[in-house]
Amino acid sequence: MRYKRILLLFPDYKGGHFGALRPPAGLGYIAETLKTDRIDYEVVDMAAGASMEELKEKIVSFKPDLVGISMMTFMYRRSYEIIGYVKKTNPSLKIIAGGPHVSTLREKVLQECPSLDFGAVLEGEMTILELCRGVDPSSIKGLIYRNGEDIIFNGERTFIDNLDNVPFPKFEKFPLGKYVTEEIGIVSSRGCPHGCIYCPVKAAIGRQWRKRGADAMVDEIQYWYDRGYRQMSILDDNFTFERARVIEICEKIKSRDLKGLELNCNNGVRADKVNHEILRHMREAGFAYLAFGVEGGNDKVLKNINKGVKMESIERAIKEALELGFKVTLFFIVGSPGETMDDIKDSINLALKYPVFDARFYNLIPFPQSRLYDWVRENNYFTVDSETYLNNSSQWSCQPVFETPDLNRQEREEALRIVRGVRKKIRYNSMRSSLSAKLGPAASLVATLYVNDWVQDKLMKSGALRRNLKKAFMRISH
Repeated sequence: MRYKRILLLFPDYKGGHFGALRPPAGLGYIAETLKTDRIDYEVVDMAAGASMEELKEKIVSFKPDLVGISMMTFMYRRSYEIIGYVKKTNPSLKIIAGGPHVSTLREKVLQECPSLDFGAVLEGEMTILELCRGVDPSSIKGLIYRNGEDIIFNGERTFIDNLDNVPFPKFEKFPLGKYVTEEIGIVSSRGCPHGCIYCPVKAAIGRQWRKRGADAMVDEIQYWYDRGYRQMSILDDNFTFERARVIEICEKIKSRDLKGLELNCNNGVRADKVNHEILRHMREAGFAYLAFGVEGGNDKVLKNINKGVKMESIERAIKEALELGFKVTLFFIVGSPGETMDDIKDSINLALKYPVFDARFYNLIPFPQSRLYDWVRENNYFTVDSETYLNNSSQWSCQPVFETPDLNRQEREEALRIVRGVRKKIRYNSMRSSLSAKLGPAASLVATLYVNDWVQDKLMKSGALRRNLKKAFMRISH
């Protein structure tokens, strides 16, 4: 065994819109894989509040011989800084990075971050396991490594086809009491075969869709239910991709009689992959919250981004979900190729047409290895260099990073300000409607406080405030 003691590290993202909502599933899978192979590990989650000093103390006390860090592209320079700090604390310590940033930018990450020794591309479980077992780095698929002055990528490894062979995360060494929500994330499938132009899917998660069996997924839900958790979020990009599987999962959940269980599809599902039957089964199984990736307000925009779905399907799905009692959120992107202010008004009109729980309008960020990124670069539409915006720009920001002849920078800024107000209106209406029967006219005051920017920021980052307000809301609404 080359590496016997592994420190798993999740960096902080201090400029992010959200706090540490729940334990990170990707790092959880790595932890469980190491445990299954009897490799000792510890966890430092800086997003959940661990400081640099605490990181140093853990390195000194645990004495790892390998540190594994998960990285997103947002605030990647901060992650590089943390990696540099780890290397300075113990120069002989080897460091491997994985996650979306490494999977997308690959060798460039090791070029930019000299303190980094290895990178793991796409699925990292077997890559890090083989590295720990002592397999020659040159033979490990999915691994990026240094050979003198050279940085070598061995090529992608074959995807894990049977995800039931990968143990689900139990987060035994994660600070479960320090996350913003009391929610556990469940991953029941990986990959996305669709070709939306803005998504770096092939580089980040792979186009091949793979699934866990219904029994395995429901066993995971049962595990967390038995530990006292009642709220779980499905983190799949394509949970409803295979309809028969969804129905099987729902039937097995219902057979376990898990009273009080609340399941959510926070990541969004495709409208063309649900129908009344699927939604009914999901609702009966305990699914309460459902997000649809709408992206645009008319068929022209949807065609431009290669969404592969029509407005007719989207509106049908929204109506059916609302009729069945789901809390529905709609996801839109602002500034797609060919999109004009009139098209954005179509998105706004759609969002206001139905009594949805929320509508999120995202600032469109072109990621490397997406068709959108190539298109923007080839047409010289960037208004900010990619190294800067990839580090600083958020989908929640009102500062666009590119412009088009159809929607210049000023129009984009104005559109992002307008949709921010639209979202606030939708959330206000939803909260007021939920409380009006119990509070009467006072519901308007409570809803106004709820949508206040300061309150929303605290709710996204403070677990204690979120839990207390949730308890108060449950007492009022019931």
